[in-house]
Amino acid sequence: MDQKASTMLAAVFEGNGVLNVKEVPKPRVVKPDDVLIKVGAASICGSDLHILHVPPGQYAKPGTILGHEYFGYVEEIGSGVIHYKPGDTVVVDNLQKCHVCGPCLEGHDNLCPNVVVYGQTIDGGFSQYCVVKESQLLPIPETVPSYLAAQTEPLACVMNGMKKIHPIPTDHVAIFGMGPIGLTFIRVMKAYGVKHVAACEMSEIRRKKALECGADLAIDLSTQDVETELRKAWGNTCDIIVDAVGVGSVFSQAVNLLKMGGRLLIFGQNANAISQVPPAVIVRNELTIMGTYCPHHTFPLAIQMLQDPSLELERIISHKIALEDIKQGIELLETQQASRVIVYPNGFPE
Repeated sequence: MDQKASTMLAAVFEGNGVLNVKEVPKPRVVKPDDVLIKVGAASICGSDLHILHVPPGQYAKPGTILGHEYFGYVEEIGSGVIHYKPGDTVVVDNLQKCHVCGPCLEGHDNLCPNVVVYGQTIDGGFSQYCVVKESQLLPIPETVPSYLAAQTEPLACVMNGMKKIHPIPTDHVAIFGMGPIGLTFIRVMKAYGVKHVAACEMSEIRRKKALECGADLAIDLSTQDVETELRKAWGNTCDIIVDAVGVGSVFSQAVNLLKMGGRLLIFGQNANAISQVPPAVIVRNELTIMGTYCPHHTFPLAIQMLQDPSLELERIISHKIALEDIKQGIELLETQQASRVIVYPNGFPE
């Protein structure tokens, strides 16, 4: 679509579950550390869906351009930018931390309570252009395809979780929820050499996609008993469970499916979810329960992994769409007809 030099297309969150694609002013480099990025591609996250729920499961400031999983090309730099030049290919660390609070100073900057979030509290990547602070950029080789580069942030999130649970090839792993993150966990588990991975999911379409992505077993949560199916296939239950849903009920179920000494990683996040868990089960079986939130110095690791063809993260992609069609992409994810949706704000690459 032809755009005036001073305007661009963007998907703007209007509040109360409303997202509109419209023409808005093109952002400008104002401060010395500003970098104007031409967005190459972005991916739709489950967090975007939570933002659009009524009531919202996650917060976004009304009037903000959504999209926090994206990469692009440096278009213009501020006078103080020293590490990047026009034409460079970059990914965006969407969490701008304060670096002075307790969590930041204690090495937990991903938990910064003063964080500014691109795509939630300031404008993000569901747009043709975005202004980003130089400190939030990381270089990525231009040889990484656009549909993979757009997945750097979610892969970095997954790697933060993987560093907590330390899977080994002989572990038996069950992953609940075969959305984009659950499928990414499958690909990464396989990259780690994990031989036994079960995908637990209600949607037939998503169970099929999980098998295509390398899961060894797919369990229908709507009709099958998970423990029965795991024991039938493995003769036992799980060393590791990943909750990529975060609705609360998975937590209650998972603690009863773990072997003694098992690890539960909770990734999915929904502020409205509540769970009931008997503490005695955790104590008696010496279970380890962990949360994982956003990337924690794992962007470089994700960028490195994306350069390894064996990761095959392209397996999880189901749709590639133009920015004008983003509402359709969101609907496909909400109805579980899609797995990973890649959005191209400036046209599809040749």
